[in-house]
Amino acid sequence: MEYQDNELLDRMSENSEEARDLLYDKYKYIVEIIINKYKKSAYSLSIDMQELTQEAWLGFSDALYSYNDSKEAGLATFISICVERKVENYVRDHSTKKMQFIREAISLDNQVNQNMTYADIIMDESSPDKIIEDEESKKELLIKIKDTLSPRELEVYKLLMYDFSYEDISSILNIDMKKIYDYVYHIRKKLKDLG
Repeated sequence: MEYQDNELLDRMSENSEEARDLLYDKYKYIVEIIINKYKKSAYSLSIDMQELTQEAWLGFSDALYSYNDSKEAGLATFISICVERKVENYVRDHSTKKMQFIREAISLDNQVNQNMTYADIIMDESSPDKIIEDEESKKELLIKIKDTLSPRELEVYKLLMYDFSYEDISSILNIDMKKIYDYVYHIRKKLKDLG
């Protein structure tokens, strides 16, 4: 039997799971369309697609429970608006928090030990070999860094130490720029944890 949306919404307000399931089945395509629309953004921001999908379904559920047919908008339109807003807000919030975290991940002014900061290590014009010879604490720090970083992060770190730009590192290692930013983020976070 085919029910009208209003009938299903009325039954749903009476806690009918069958009515809710029928509405979910009828309008789930809206969630799929909106999720597909935000896939690239989610990927570029490293958003877990399951989390994004969950946000979309929360928007869908909110739409079903807050829909009022006196607003002159059809249910499908209202669901689209609610899901779109929920997903858009999630992507925007995730982007903002991530960018803030990256900017604050580490300050080059943080002390590594009593005698040096991270800026001293990065800005030193000597080669890494010269740094090891100059001071035992630097040697210990480099050992900690090597033990802490993954092999790929260590490659990126070494190239940063030789003052290569992100674009140069991307080209040398044949890695996407987005991935270079991810590596630098993880390097900074791990170095911060060392300090």
